[in-house]
Amino acid sequence: MLKKTYFIFILKFFLLFLIFSFTFEKVAICAHLDKVFFTKAKNMLNQGKYLEAVGIYQEIAEFSTDPDIKAKALFLIGRTYSLYLDQYPAAIKQFDLIIKNFPDSHVASDAMFNSGMVFFEQGNHKKAYKYFGRYLKDYPNGRHFQTAAVWADSSKTLIKSYKVKPSLTKKPKILNEFVRVLLEKDVDKVTINSDNNITLLNPYSGKKIYHGKGPVIFSKNNGYLSINSQTLKIRTCTVKSDSATLELEKTPYRGVFLIIVERKGLSVVNSVQIEHYLLGVVPKEMPPSWAKQALMAQAVASRTYAMHAREKRKDKQYDIEATTLSQVYGGYNAESPRSSIAINETRGQVMTHDGKFIVAYFHSNSGGHTESPKNVWKADVPYLMAVPDKFSKNVPGSNWEYFLSHEDTCENLARDGFFLGDIHNLKTLGQSSSGRTLKVIISSEKGTYKMNSNNFRITMGGNKIKSTLFNAFTFSDGIFLQGKGFGHGVGMSQWGARRMAQKGANYKDILKHYYQNIEIAQIGK
Repeated sequence: MLKKTYFIFILKFFLLFLIFSFTFEKVAICAHLDKVFFTKAKNMLNQGKYLEAVGIYQEIAEFSTDPDIKAKALFLIGRTYSLYLDQYPAAIKQFDLIIKNFPDSHVASDAMFNSGMVFFEQGNHKKAYKYFGRYLKDYPNGRHFQTAAVWADSSKTLIKSYKVKPSLTKKPKILNEFVRVLLEKDVDKVTINSDNNITLLNPYSGKKIYHGKGPVIFSKNNGYLSINSQTLKIRTCTVKSDSATLELEKTPYRGVFLIIVERKGLSVVNSVQIEHYLLGVVPKEMPPSWAKQALMAQAVASRTYAMHAREKRKDKQYDIEATTLSQVYGGYNAESPRSSIAINETRGQVMTHDGKFIVAYFHSNSGGHTESPKNVWKADVPYLMAVPDKFSKNVPGSNWEYFLSHEDTCENLARDGFFLGDIHNLKTLGQSSSGRTLKVIISSEKGTYKMNSNNFRITMGGNKIKSTLFNAFTFSDGIFLQGKGFGHGVGMSQWGARRMAQKGANYKDILKHYYQNIEIAQIGK
């Protein structure tokens, strides 16, 4: 009897140990994924991919088991909406969720304060005063207490100072017409040349460092900039030329360069007039042989994308990257006469919503229906709604097939920081109104994980799984996909724009088909 009791005790202890071990492992996995996701979202923000960042924060808020982590993710969604996307009601909605559902979280006070700031900046001083007042009452020891008191007084004064609610619509304006493009990052050496003399300047003092013939070779030495093997006590340098272009590693660019010493090496930023920048972008994003009105639509979309990025990154060293992470920029050699005409004929034209630059997303081919960012990244943006797109049906390369094995899935997930072990099964879940898959369910030796379908697509390879508009067939060793379209499906379909132009639509018709509730505005000095 004693042996039997002892055996049952040991068995119970062993089962409890297994349960505890599994729970601990599950919590550890979740904590690891939270960290991976926050890092990915931060990188997206740094690259100007604001909707993608919102999507990742949404994944954290939905799947994290830690209330503080959920609240932090919601707070960062709200901040992204207010700071980068100009979607203030959506920002307030996120902050209110934190105040209501996570009042004890470490970001609840920040959510309250930021709500007041959003309303104040919108000119709604009554609501700003309300939120600042709640902050002062609920968080007497909060880190924003003194600032909130100042803003509360300012709000109260402004409430009394006007009887008619001021207009919140502002026309976009630019102080100068330059955009800063990151060409190289963390490289060991940079070689710059020109047909004429090169001038090097200290960007802070304006002092001339060098004037003469090239090439000029830059490197990093003990944290400082070395120029032609001579180390100077500076970490940044402006490079100009008497010629129309400067060559970076034999590739010519308009404008000037800024060479910056970074922790891992050197970065090169091209400061170039916005219209000159577009000369090297539009031919890389859309074939110059395509219809003129399509090229004009692309020019306006690319100009708007760049202007929005520049406006939101004033505190950064650059506005936009020269790769597919932003828009592809090929410099002087990429320029094409047909694209240049389209750029010149739309000079200074941008798309706005409520007087602000829109985030002008575009993609290769919608497959027959564009998608709402709410279904791709759970981001609520009123001018990027899904629309039927018959112009993108049956275009070259629109139909595709791909088999994704469990082994490849495991490797791709691990490369991105998702260590889920051996994959047992892959299934899809849900469909949007455009027919796109919403979720992918991954069953592995470490549990079941639901992943946003577009995040899954990018992790597996966006050139292999070309879109989320697919039918899935499950097999024991993987999943077979038959799909349509290419890209995330949000905003303008470039193939659709081409077809619309061929059928007689002008560039404004094209833009207003793919971007809703927008105005085409003129910017300039």
